[in-house]
Amino acid sequence: MPLKAIAVATEDPKIIERAKALAGETDTLPFFVASISSVMHPKNPYAPTMHFNYRFFDFENSSENGLWWFGGGTDLTPSYLNLDDIKHFHASYKDVCDKHDPTYYAKFKAWADRYFQIKHRGETRGVGGIFFDDMNDKDPEQIFKFSKDCLANVVNAYTPIVAKHKDDDFTQKK
Repeated sequence: MPLKAIAVATEDPKIIERAKALAGETDTLPFFVASISSVMHPKNPYAPTMHFNYRFFDFENSSENGLWWFGGGTDLTPSYLNLDDIKHFHASYKDVCDKHDPTYYAKFKAWADRYFQIKHRGETRGVGGIFFDDMNDKDPEQIFKFSKDCLANVVNAYTPIVAKHKDDDFTQKK
């Protein structure tokens, strides 16, 4: 991966500096990335759009040089606000976060709020969710388990909301 791409893929200056040191004069590093991403747009406008993305970056000899990280998140973008839906969505992700670290939810919700800020409009995209990146401060298996649990929670967080609204009446104008 070119160093310029690494600098775009992470916000962590320590990772960028470590990558530069490891690359030396080559300006690139061998790497592996695994990611899953989805955006769901239900036909019924009363069922919100939902997006998730979870990813893992791993560079050659990462077990020795520590150059790896996890990132991801899930967010909800309703066309029509329903406070019960929003509470359910956020509560389900708080539960997942709390099982791994009681500081995660507040930290990753705030990160999502910043990440999904549309600055030129002065508004956020949707009602938020969680977002994290550059996670490499714990055992990789622990962070992988957290990422897998967040991804698995898409079903718990989203399907009840879609089931609740999929048959709501709407017109093509909506």
